[in-house]
Amino acid sequence: MGDLKHCYKCMEEYDAELHVCPHCGYDENTPHNPMYIAPGTLLHEKYLCGILLEFNGEGATYAGKDINTGKKVQIREYTPITLCTRIKNRSTISVNYNNLAKYKAFMAEYTELNKSLARLRNNQNIIPVLDMFAENNTTYTIFEHIDGVKLLDYLKENAGELSWDQVSRIFPPLFTTIGILHNAGIIHRAISPDTVYINDKGELKLCGFSVAAVRTVNAGLEYELFKGYAAPEQYSASSNSRQGTWTDVYGVSALLYRALTGCMPIDSVTRLKHDDLHEPYILDSRIPPHVSSVIMKGMSLSGRDRIQTITELVTKLFEQPSDDEETATVAAIQAAEAKREAAAKQAAANNMPRLQRRNPNQPVRRSAPPQPQHRQEPPVRERRYREEEEYSYERASTVDKIKVPIIISVLLLAILLLIGVFVYNIINEPQEEEDPRAKRRSSSSVSEVVDDDSEITSDSSGDIEMPSLIGRFYEQTSEKWAEYFTLEPEYEYTEDYAMDMIYEQSIEEGTMITQGAVIEVKVSKGKISAIIPDFKDVTVAQYKIRLEKAGIPEDNYEMVEAKTGNGVTDSITEIQLDGEKVDPGTMFNNKSGKKLTIYYVSPKTVNGTTAVYSESYNNTTVSYNYTDTTTVASYYEEPTQQAVWTEPPTQAAYTDPPAPVATDPPAPVVPDPPAPVTPPADNGGGGEAAEQ
Repeated sequence: MGDLKHCYKCMEEYDAELHVCPHCGYDENTPHNPMYIAPGTLLHEKYLCGILLEFNGEGATYAGKDINTGKKVQIREYTPITLCTRIKNRSTISVNYNNLAKYKAFMAEYTELNKSLARLRNNQNIIPVLDMFAENNTTYTIFEHIDGVKLLDYLKENAGELSWDQVSRIFPPLFTTIGILHNAGIIHRAISPDTVYINDKGELKLCGFSVAAVRTVNAGLEYELFKGYAAPEQYSASSNSRQGTWTDVYGVSALLYRALTGCMPIDSVTRLKHDDLHEPYILDSRIPPHVSSVIMKGMSLSGRDRIQTITELVTKLFEQPSDDEETATVAAIQAAEAKREAAAKQAAANNMPRLQRRNPNQPVRRSAPPQPQHRQEPPVRERRYREEEEYSYERASTVDKIKVPIIISVLLLAILLLIGVFVYNIINEPQEEEDPRAKRRSSSSVSEVVDDDSEITSDSSGDIEMPSLIGRFYEQTSEKWAEYFTLEPEYEYTEDYAMDMIYEQSIEEGTMITQGAVIEVKVSKGKISAIIPDFKDVTVAQYKIRLEKAGIPEDNYEMVEAKTGNGVTDSITEIQLDGEKVDPGTMFNNKSGKKLTIYYVSPKTVNGTTAVYSESYNNTTVSYNYTDTTTVASYYEEPTQQAVWTEPPTQAAYTDPPAPVATDPPAPVVPDPPAPVTPPADNGGGGEAAEQ
């Protein structure tokens, strides 16, 4: 046998002379998306990166292999596509300066999430985190290879549904794991048959963890929601739509609904308009009535009325009601279903036109038939009534005798064609329900992810069709379509859209405009009201990130060096508003026109040009260097040192397997625009550190 090489899809080795993998059929000449890492790239000197498996607004997942151990892995890369790009022909991430604060804030949240998951690596129902490291100006998380199939595929292979006995046997460990996650402060927000895997042992594995902004509409990143399983509060980023453990209760209840009935639940947005969700017991009477009732309570559209915790949900599911209670539950379900059907019939009756019988003694008035293109067919019942009445006044001609068979033949032919098309679609697309990650993979079905790849279309005269700008980020959109039109922004505060997001445009979508036109848009400055975050035990750089996440823009605060010098270097000492001290947790109105004054202890100066900031993650301290330069780079430089994350020591009586070595993502070196040079009064003294 000659030299061997890796297949970048199945990560198996095969003959280097071949171009198609004999194991999975992958062609090595298959093109890849340049926004993502090229297959064959070696990361951290040990992880061989394969093809792109899926991606969302937070990042991308690749097939991979640890070349030291020979084990398959999955590589997760933090790559928010609305905030960054990749340098051509390189693996390095490029971040626009205007998006840097938001990029760092979400990266810190991504890192903390995966660190928390790494602490739970011994849990059998979570895909273990094996390693974390910083490289290419971003952060990577290495997960164990998933050995199993998605629950969605498993259900399709088992008649589409499971019995309550099966569910009560394999689901409890998953319920326990979700409870543990909630106790650790982790809300999943995407529990569905697409994020739960099942292995050969019948064990369920939970994956698909992402930052909260990806699981909420208009929260700052391109969102990914799972239709039928996402709670109503995930469709709004307003302060009124609070999320919590009850959000996952909705997802778990919807998952049980799908597993027991074989039907995908109606999505919550549709239910808010018209709730037509049937009780599981009505769809399948083998489902215990009290289980059916608990599932419906877990899928309540109101977060307050919903079961609040996974512990409460499990307790209600597995409690054994008495015969009288079971009978009462069945009666309540049937009464609710009867009420729903009555309401549906009433709604249908209100929309049906009333038919008035014509007086048989009244002569029939015949008028010229209207033109076919303007003819409006009456309802079937009314048309049949008129035909039967008018038959006694007319004598059937020869044309009438052959007309009916011809019409019937045409209708039968049309019905046969429709049946043929329907059967053809079933054979070629046997999809039972929508897969929300479809367009995010090399092989999937349907997507629920918002795509930002709209193209401009033009007509023969050169005019262009106005695209929809609502929900897009202003900076990115203005640069992307600068050659077609110019955006004139008007900034206002709003509770419904993230900062820098367009929420209104002067010209409607689909209108034809001339190239170079000026479009007036309204851009969100952030939330109207925001809570001042706590500054305890954080650096100046960290606190700026907290202010950004809290919704307080840089225009609404100023950093002032404390005169007394008391306190820890590079820390916040006090916050004032109109000369009065304010405490963290106070509500601040962004529209008030006032500014917060934030006092800090100045960091040390190094060679008069560089300010050193120290950022701490758990037990690890990382230093960031911010340097003034005469050139503004389009991406920040990769840090030369990486911090090793270690878990706090455990008790001596219990020895845990060693935690994975994870390097925190150091904040990048960002070249700032040079400050104006002013001739010094004398030859002595050094320059001051640049403020970030």
